[in-house]
Amino acid sequence: MKGYKSLKRVYILFLVLFLLPYFMGAQTSPDAFLKFKVGADRKLADYNQIQEYFQKLDQESGKVKVLNIGVSTENKPMIMAVITSEQNMGKLDFYRGITKKLRDPRTLSPEEAKKLAKEGKVILLITCNIHATEIASTQMALELAYKLAIGDTPFDAAKVLEDVIVLLVPTTNPDGQKMVTDWYRKYVGTKYEGGRMPWLYQKYAGHDNNRDWFMFNLSETRAVSQVLYHDWLPQIHMDEHQMGSTGARLFIPPFMDPPVPNVQPLLWRSVNLCGANMSYDLQKNGFKGVVHGRSYTGWWIGACDDTSWLHNVVGLLSEMASVKVATPIYIEPIEVSQSYTEKRMNFPDPWPGGWWRLRDLVDYELVLSLSLIKTAYLHKEDFLYNFYRMYKNSIEIREKGEPFAFVISSKQRDYPTTLRMLDVLMFGGVEIHQAKEDFIAAGKLYPAGSFVVKMSQPYKPYAQALLEKQKYPNIRQYPGGPPVPPYDNAGWTLPLQMGIACDRIENTFEAKLEKLEKVPYPSVTYPSKSAPYIVFDSRQNASYSAAFALLKNNVEVYRSKEKIKEKAFSAAAGSFIVKNSPIVQKLLGSIVEKWHLKAYEIGSISDIPKIPLKNPRIGLYQSWRSNMDEGWTRYIFDDLGVPYKTLHNKDFKGTQKGKTKKKADLKANYDVIVFADESADIIKLGKPDPTSRWARYFTPLPPEYEGGIGKEGVEALKDFVEKGGILVTLNGASSLVFKEFKPPANNALERVDRSKFFCPTSILKIQVDNKSPVGYGLPKEAAAMFSRSPAFTTRVPPGEWDRKVVASYPNENILLSGWLLGEDVIARKAAVVDLKYNKGHIILIGFRCQFRAQSHGSYKFLLNSLLYPEM
Repeated sequence: MKGYKSLKRVYILFLVLFLLPYFMGAQTSPDAFLKFKVGADRKLADYNQIQEYFQKLDQESGKVKVLNIGVSTENKPMIMAVITSEQNMGKLDFYRGITKKLRDPRTLSPEEAKKLAKEGKVILLITCNIHATEIASTQMALELAYKLAIGDTPFDAAKVLEDVIVLLVPTTNPDGQKMVTDWYRKYVGTKYEGGRMPWLYQKYAGHDNNRDWFMFNLSETRAVSQVLYHDWLPQIHMDEHQMGSTGARLFIPPFMDPPVPNVQPLLWRSVNLCGANMSYDLQKNGFKGVVHGRSYTGWWIGACDDTSWLHNVVGLLSEMASVKVATPIYIEPIEVSQSYTEKRMNFPDPWPGGWWRLRDLVDYELVLSLSLIKTAYLHKEDFLYNFYRMYKNSIEIREKGEPFAFVISSKQRDYPTTLRMLDVLMFGGVEIHQAKEDFIAAGKLYPAGSFVVKMSQPYKPYAQALLEKQKYPNIRQYPGGPPVPPYDNAGWTLPLQMGIACDRIENTFEAKLEKLEKVPYPSVTYPSKSAPYIVFDSRQNASYSAAFALLKNNVEVYRSKEKIKEKAFSAAAGSFIVKNSPIVQKLLGSIVEKWHLKAYEIGSISDIPKIPLKNPRIGLYQSWRSNMDEGWTRYIFDDLGVPYKTLHNKDFKGTQKGKTKKKADLKANYDVIVFADESADIIKLGKPDPTSRWARYFTPLPPEYEGGIGKEGVEALKDFVEKGGILVTLNGASSLVFKEFKPPANNALERVDRSKFFCPTSILKIQVDNKSPVGYGLPKEAAAMFSRSPAFTTRVPPGEWDRKVVASYPNENILLSGWLLGEDVIARKAAVVDLKYNKGHIILIGFRCQFRAQSHGSYKFLLNSLLYPEM
């Protein structure tokens, strides 16, 4: 009998152990899966492991469901975990349907909205690790999901997850997360441990991937925005980041001044509520060094979290103090920034210094994430009903000074780019109407086919912020003192950046309008096969893509030196004239369809002044300092079909064969060499000037990535230009020309004090000579994104030089959008200069004409430099 009882107990124990996982949910902890503790010193889970662990949670727990929301730029799957009760999991579409109804109050009464708020579930999105080196949140996400699944939380998880649907994206940058982890592991135990990589941690954007959230250039941006503004419509969105190491341990909202004026007050109060609760829970649990209301402003910068504000979503940002990726650091008390050693109302408990580890970051982030989930639960009905109320306000309340609508005429210099802007707006949720007939607004006649963006719509704050001109507040350190710079952009107005005419209409008007469901790309018409020549207008960016595609196939292409005037059409100076042929007919269909481009046919071109083009051999310099501007230039080249090769330092240096050294002959392989925005010291030496404010951030790289093009490379560049090559420098890269070539031009802003001139990333007016080759296709008055930019003076040159000012700042009224102090300092200064040096050209483009792949309206300065006709 005893043996039987013992056997029975063993059998029952076996059943309990075997069946327990099915009753308790997820049992495999991240520590057990990884075989190290999450956040352990010098240990990281890479993206492959993160995916595998989340899939395991999906299999083990009915509270976790892993979805694929898209693919990264380099084709990695992007995953999102849905975490909620098992009962909710079976009704996800139903609850998503409720939020869609709440977003559009035009079909919903307040009483119906209150009922839905009671019935619905609050949806909370947590996004992690957009900046790949800010890696703690990817590790924390593993533990957060596990704790929610098994109920290891400071609240009753089962009860909370009945009312909250958590969407958790463990990294919005899978490519970068894997890159950073691999690089870190490679150098653990060496002097390069915890150092940065020599390339961008996102193929094109690097750190700027968090400035793409209204332009949607990157596939990662589009995937998460699809979740935010189309598929799931969360009411709350938290984006988790890291910052420097010697200040506060953690920033959470409220934000500091100034606020972007388009955001609703109720949203700011909701942000502050969430921030206050996180601060309270962190303090309650003994976490020191938590600050709010410093460093991070309520001004929009096109980031992941703050774009949510303009969609009436409670957007939140956390910024943890960093370690060296996963390597702990020791901070001496005297190394803590002075302003973070003193108690303040927004910083009541300073951190004293000492050891700081990856696990510390994980612990802080776990507490703030769980606190936010609890807040969502406690205010579930408020968040859902306020979601409805803010959209109702957007539609029904027109504040003093708000426009009635914006009108985008169908008559534009660059219609394909206009349609691209509409596509960008519509992906962000903006409602756009098209006029079926001519109409008059503000005394101006607009043709049928024009586009109207009414401000009475759910995403009014977003639409207005993108289409209107910004005026950044004149904030000073003290009355009469130096200006306090914004965190990033002061202005961003999309039509100005893209070169699109867009009119702000203050008062109501009547028009026969139809709401668009998709962008109305026109049907393509082809020139007749018998047409001797085909013309692509230089006013359209897509014409340059067509020219590159045709030149690649050895098609005969010319550029007109003057405006082309025909009965059926006219085209600007610099337009592309293509000799028709069987190969052209073969290529033409795919070209015009891809770019929505109009091709004109023309007979004789004997009377048109023109210059033949050849297919340019283009080189783009890439330093080992992970230059974002170079990345965006690559993006534009790839996007527009510009052929190029990436040049590294070694390509500017000769080859050694025995005792003989052969100098580099750049002209033998390239016609155009482009340097994106970068300092002369980085280009030549591979490191900043020791007196530069950036010098303290400089860290050495492994030997194969050290240095710049060197003196030898500079001499090779001079030889390249002397032989007829074209050197193009963007923004700060012009300093290389001033230091090494001694041209008949200077930077007028060098060493100018901020008290005399200040212009933080703003849009300025420029006047363009569009009869010169670098100005072809541009309007006489255009917009330039000024971002730590130079402004040029020129002088009468010596014999080997000549110069042509292509674009300059006007005498007054220079600011278009943003903030400008001291306009007289750059008034009548050059913005773009075409320097002739011996047989070649040096083209100084003194602003970021390809800024973050947003400023399509000024792309042509760069594109014309690449397709510079041989005069």
